[in-house]
Amino acid sequence: MKVLFWVCLIPCYLNILQTFDMSKIRLLYHGAPEVKQDAVLLNKLMLQVDSGTSTPALLCYKGANEMIQAKYALNPIAKLEKFNKGKKLIKRAFDRDTSNLEIRFIRFSIQKNLPAFLGYHDELETDKLFLLKNNKNNKDPQVKEMIFNYLSALGLVENEETKQLKN
Repeated sequence: MKVLFWVCLIPCYLNILQTFDMSKIRLLYHGAPEVKQDAVLLNKLMLQVDSGTSTPALLCYKGANEMIQAKYALNPIAKLEKFNKGKKLIKRAFDRDTSNLEIRFIRFSIQKNLPAFLGYHDELETDKLFLLKNNKNNKDPQVKEMIFNYLSALGLVENEETKQLKN
């Protein structure tokens, strides 16, 4: 009986102890839409993310990964399935933590780059305003820099908004 207990318990501990390198995930996420090798590596990492027990940010990256994988799929049905799966995961992550700046950024960047015919762009302005308002208070310098660089590079912010992001 003790052996059965330990056999059942060890996988649970391994799952809890498994950590993800968020810096690596962020870097791969940034490159994955344009660099297929980054998309492959990101997908390998995201396959390890448990949708039920992961943090909301990881769940959101998993959803974004599904949408990125849709870009590389050849079959239109597979593309749509991956898009819909990714959309559900991002929504679930957002519902679990509506004030998470990184989740808002991921959702914003996904919606900004999707074709309009997919109809997934309703929160663009809301997320942009949220990012502008809250990024200056962000405690994670990597996320802060990622948001600033993205919004600035795409010309999505006016000069006054850029000043808000930097301060």
